[in-house]
Amino acid sequence: MLNLYLISVATKTTILLAAGLLLIRWSNRQGTATRYLICLVALMSAAVVPLLALWSPDWSYFITIPAKFGAGSGGHRVKHDFTDWPTLLSAIWAVGALIFAVRSAGGWFVLQSARQRSSRFMRGEAAEVRIGNVSMPLTCGVLRPVIILPRNAREWSSARLRIVLLHESAHVLRRDCLAKSASLTSRALLWWNPLAWVMTARLDEEQERACDEAVLSAGVAPEDYASTLLNTARECPNPLLLGCAMSSSVLRARLEYLFSWRPEMARATRRTALAIPLLLALFTGVGCAVKKIGTAAQIPAGLSQVTIRAAPSRPHK
Repeated sequence: MLNLYLISVATKTTILLAAGLLLIRWSNRQGTATRYLICLVALMSAAVVPLLALWSPDWSYFITIPAKFGAGSGGHRVKHDFTDWPTLLSAIWAVGALIFAVRSAGGWFVLQSARQRSSRFMRGEAAEVRIGNVSMPLTCGVLRPVIILPRNAREWSSARLRIVLLHESAHVLRRDCLAKSASLTSRALLWWNPLAWVMTARLDEEQERACDEAVLSAGVAPEDYASTLLNTARECPNPLLLGCAMSSSVLRARLEYLFSWRPEMARATRRTALAIPLLLALFTGVGCAVKKIGTAAQIPAGLSQVTIRAAPSRPHK
C-alpha cells in the first residue's frame, strides 16, 4: 500500500498546484488579493493531501490507481528486483522534509534573536517599532508582531520613515508572517515537487505587491517609493538575507509594477476573491474523498477477493 500512497500524493499535489497556477494566470486582472488567496489556499490544500491520502490513497482526482500497483489480491504475486523502492522514496522524502524544516527553524531563531536584541524606537499604528541589528526593515512575529528597523533608521527623513512603516504595517495587518510560516511548512513537506517552490515564490511576490499597493494607496508617489526601495536595496549587503525581497530580478519587477499600477487594479470583487480559493478547496475535498464506486464498494469489508473457476463438465454416459 505504500506505493499506492506515494503515487496518490504525487498525483493529487501536482494537479492541485498546477490548477492553482492556471487560476493565477487566469486571474491576472482580478487584483493582487485574489492571486494571493489562490497561492495560499493551493499551498495549504496541497500540504494536507499527504495526511488525507492516508485515509483514501487509492483515489487521485478522478484517476484510479491501477490494481497492478497495489499489494495484489489473491493469486501469485510478481516479484521485481526493486521491491523496496517505496520505502527508499519515503525515506528520502522524510530526510528532505527534515532538512528544510531545520532550515526554516534556523531562520526563525535568527529572527527571534534579532527581536530580543532590539530596542524600542516608537509605537506604530499596527505594531511596535524597534531598532535592531538588521540590514533591512522587516516584520516578525505571528501572535505579537513587531517591526524591526536597521540602526541607521534614526537618521532617515520623516518621508522615508513613513514609507517604510506603511509597507511593514501592511505586512502586519495582512498577517503575512503567519502566511509565510504556513507556506514554508508546505514547501518543506512538498520539497520534491517543483510546483511547490514556484507557488511559494509567487506567494512572496504577491505579498510584496500587496504591501506596495498599500503604500501607493496611502498617497505616496511612485517616484518617491521607488527611491526608497533603491536606497534600501543599496544598504542590504546580502539580498537573500532573511528572505529579503531585494534581489535584482525581484526589485526590477516591483519597480515596473509600481509605475504601471492604477487604483482600479486593486478593486477585486469580493465574490471573485472568495470563489476561486473555495474552488481550490473543493478540488482538495473531491480529490481526498473516499471512492465509493467500482469493485471496492462491491466487496464486503473483511473478505478477500478470490478467483472462482468453473468445474470441467463431465461427459454423459
